[in-house]
Amino acid sequence: MPEFETEDVSKERVALGNGVEVPTSWSVVVSDEPGVPGTIRIEVVHDTRLNRAVAAEVRVLRQGGGDEVTSLTLREVRVQHALQVSGLLVSTVSEPGHAVVSGAGYIQRMQNREGRDLAASVIDATRTYVLAAAINLPPLKAVADGLGVSQSTATRLMNRARVEGLAPGVSLPDLGATGPIAGPAAPNGPGLGR
Repeated sequence: MPEFETEDVSKERVALGNGVEVPTSWSVVVSDEPGVPGTIRIEVVHDTRLNRAVAAEVRVLRQGGGDEVTSLTLREVRVQHALQVSGLLVSTVSEPGHAVVSGAGYIQRMQNREGRDLAASVIDATRTYVLAAAINLPPLKAVADGLGVSQSTATRLMNRARVEGLAPGVSLPDLGATGPIAGPAAPNGPGLGR
């Protein structure tokens, strides 16, 4: 199983809105990646034009004698996965009434939160979307998984957030897909309390 370690995390941070911040740069070191005979080092920066974290440099350092870095080795490097995992570790999310936590801590908080009404759901969806987009996670999937709803419900929540002015810059396919939001979840199915 791969191990991820963050290094050189910049003290300078970028506020992305909705309480979400990421460092301007960091490094992630990945060891024990299957198919890669060495250590992977990825330099990550926040790109202001894309408004998200991107890999600026990827290096594979061989472990020692008998190992070789080839194009086949490079194909085994999961750059986006490393960026996403490290992004969850170095990002922070603040929300009223709660301690500031890492992105990973926030996603866990969303998965454990119960009894959301529609207004709280829209705010939680927006904050989760901003976090996910900043670190290259699929944003609507992150909203669906974090809030325990279907992807179509996540889309409706984000369209509602956009219509209410809570999600500037979010571009979704159907502005009219804002209502109705599913009621409480069945014991084994997704849903959202009002």
